Amino acid sequence: MGRAFSCLRVCVKALIFAAGFACSYNALMIKNLIFDLDGTLLETLPGITLAINEALKREGYAYSYSVEEAKDLIGGGADRLVKKALREKGEDPTAFASLKAAYMPLYGQFQKTDTKPFPGLAGVLDVLRSRGVRLFVVSNKPDPLAKKAVATFLPPLFEGVLGQREGFPPKPNPASTLEMMGEFRMKNEETLYVGDSHFDIETAHNAHLRSVLVTWGYGSYDPKTLGESDYVIHSPASLYELVESL
Repeated sequence: MGRAFSCLRVCVKALIFAAGFACSYNALMIKNLIFDLDGTLLETLPGITLAINEALKREGYAYSYSVEEAKDLIGGGADRLVKKALREKGEDPTAFASLKAAYMPLYGQFQKTDTKPFPGLAGVLDVLRSRGVRLFVVSNKPDPLAKKAVATFLPPLFEGVLGQREGFPPKPNPASTLEMMGEFRMKNEETLYVGDSHFDIETAHNAHLRSVLVTWGYGSYDPKTLGESDYVIHSPASLYELVESL
């Protein structure tokens, strides 16, 4: 896998240079990119769908979710996912606690199932890093799983990774984002937050950052959501163009 991604990065880097996106080596104004994880950097939906369906089955529920239907469950953290998966029982504390207890171990177990970076993204990130842009992740995925996923599928691109931790509210609360910014001495005007859903737009704005919405993920890309983001991109190469243009 490491050799394959190394080749991918080289190929994407060559394409970016061939397209003329990296012809200028003036210092970039954007120094930091903070990313969401699921649906932004990594395709993780198949594993999440398997995990919640198996948890529902073990808890005796007679329904399941297709991969497409499961998109609506993602965003806002594991608690929101479990509540939405329970449908009309979502506010039942006993049902919630029971399904969450079944789901969380399965979530970790199936994390690698069909998980991969979105096509072309690793190469673009490598080019950005070579231009001096620091890369970070702030995710609602449980912290150990977020760190493991990044280390497994996107090494060694990121300087810092924070997932959901006890005592920290999930995004769109900006607490974890602000903690990351403080630890790495990021300036707001030099930092963008990149994500695939309205949760990420809200996270960015709550942290007084500009938001970049990617449309290859799991969000709803209706006119209202598109209009709320400071920037909207449709391909990884567009991320490089955006950073260079600011």
